[in-house]
Order: sequence, then C-alpha cells, then structure tokens
Amino acid sequence: MSDEKLITEGDQLQRKRYYWIDHARGFIMILLVITEFLPYAIRTGSEMARFFLAHPLNQRTVEFMNFYDIGAPAFIFIMGLLMPLSFLHRKERDGVNKAVKHMIIRYGIILALGLLVILIDHGEFITSEGIIIWDVLPTLGLVGLITIPFLWLKLKGRAIVATALLIFYQIMLLYGGWREYAIASIHGGIFGTIFGFSVIMIYATCLGEVLFISEEYADKKKYQIYLIVGITALVGGLLLWLLPGWYPNKRQVTLTYILISLGGSILISFLFIGIDKKVQKPIFILDSYGKSPFIIYIIAVVLEFIISDLIGLDMDFLIFTVMVIVMTLIALLLDKRGKIIKL
Repeated sequence: MSDEKLITEGDQLQRKRYYWIDHARGFIMILLVITEFLPYAIRTGSEMARFFLAHPLNQRTVEFMNFYDIGAPAFIFIMGLLMPLSFLHRKERDGVNKAVKHMIIRYGIILALGLLVILIDHGEFITSEGIIIWDVLPTLGLVGLITIPFLWLKLKGRAIVATALLIFYQIMLLYGGWREYAIASIHGGIFGTIFGFSVIMIYATCLGEVLFISEEYADKKKYQIYLIVGITALVGGLLLWLLPGWYPNKRQVTLTYILISLGGSILISFLFIGIDKKVQKPIFILDSYGKSPFIIYIIAVVLEFIISDLIGLDMDFLIFTVMVIVMTLIALLLDKRGKIIKL
C-alpha cells in the first residue's frame, strides 16, 4: 500500500468519482428505509413481496436464502470496496498513524453505537443462556475494525487468510456446535461477524485495490477480474449448496450464504456500472442516499425504534409514507449541505 505507483494512482483517483458506488449504496439504503417502515403485512403479503422485502419464514433454520437476505452483505461489500482508497487518501494527507487512528475511531464509534442500541433495547448484552446479543449495527463496526490490519497484507495473502477464516467457521458450524449458537443469536452472533461478514469486507478490499488503486491492469481487465470473481463466488456457493449441511442461511451466516451474497452483490453492481457509463453523472435521490449511508441508517433505525418501541405505534401505510419522505429530505439536505458521512 506504500508503493509509489499506488500513490500516483491515488492522486488521480481523488479527482475521479465513481458514481456507481454511490448509486449502488443509495439503492441499498433506499431498500433499507422502505423495509424499515413498510408494514410487515405488506412486506409478506405475497411470495414475491417476501422474496424481495422480508427474510424467509423460520429464518433461523431454513435451508435457503432470498434476495432480501443479500442486503447486509451487499452493504458491507460496498464499504469494503472503498476502504483501501479511503485509507490511501488519508495516509497521503495525514500520515499512516493518523489514518489508522481515524479508521479505528470511525468503526469504533459504529460498534459503540450498536452496543448502546442493544443495551437500550434489551437491557443487557448477554442472555441468561450465555448468548451475546448481536445485530447489524455492531456488525458494521466490528467488521471494519477486523479488516484494518488486513490492509497491510498483499492481495493474494489477504484473500487466502479470509478464505481460511470462512472455511474454519463452516467447519465449526458443521462439527463444532456453533450452528446452535448462531441459530440462537442474530446474524450469526459475534462469531458470524468475525468469521463470516468480515470475510466479505476483506474480499471487497482486495477487489477495491484492483479496481481503484492498482496500475497493473487496464480498466477493462480490472472489471473482467471483478466479474470473474463474482461469477466464481456465486456458482461456487450454489454448487456447495448441494453438499449436506452446506445450505445458505442468513441467520447462521453459512459459507454458502457468504459466497452467494458476494457473487450476487458483484453481479448486481454491474447494473450500476452500466448506468454510470451511460449517464456519467449523479442520479437524483440515489446519489444523495449513497453519499451519507451511515447517518441515514442510524436515523432510520432510531426513528423506527422511537415509533415502534417507545411510542408503541404499529407501522401503517401513512407512517411509512411520512417516514420515507422525511428520510429522503434528510438525504437531500445532507447532500446539499455537503455533510457527507461515509463508511
């Protein structure tokens, strides 16, 4: 990461903006806002609606996944894509120590906020059965902290270590009793975050370096590599699904779930890459949502918590409509004022 070629390319990239990243991230955030406030009866009113807007029934033990299950891994993947470039820019400007400190503080704050929400919501961190209470927000913070040291590894070594972590976790699910722990927790619990979701982010940093920093390949070759990785991950996950016990399950964060989500995230991102090449400018609302994903996510979660848990209102279509308008105005305001808070 300290190579002079990378620094030169980093200087060029500071003047180049990849709109598809913000658009892809904006799409994820809009989907999150919609599902955060949309009445559950509407989200599950048909098989098609449930496939795109809700997790499967009996999500703890089902032996398949749906489109909605890709949401959290896709968000983590986009975070990871930009992580090496963000670190490089800050390292050039402030030095290595300040760059590392900034990233530790950034992801540490996310982790702390996530734990605070859990404490407020549950009143404890560990259940009477010894299960660490977990959720998406602390997952986002912890995967960032875990990934930081991997930025010093070369791409091949980084990918190998990440793969080893994922295989180890799958073995522990099958033979080490961790599946029962994951079923009793949320998003695989802390083990699912450490050995599952963090792997997606580590893989993403490898691809991010190839796409946005490395000078070894031409742009066309970079995106060919990106596509090949996506197809390989998706096909590999689908084939491994055929093995007994290797099914994709979001709650358990299984190996096949990670691979299929990784491959799906990459392939879906090509829709936004294609749009970027055609339009070559920000797309209204999508761009605004994508520029400040973290603060938008926090606001949405807090508002949903206030409405549902503190006030005790059931989500209906009126509340949904009002909250989507409010969140969109917040996204546009943050964009207009230039207060872009990225992960």
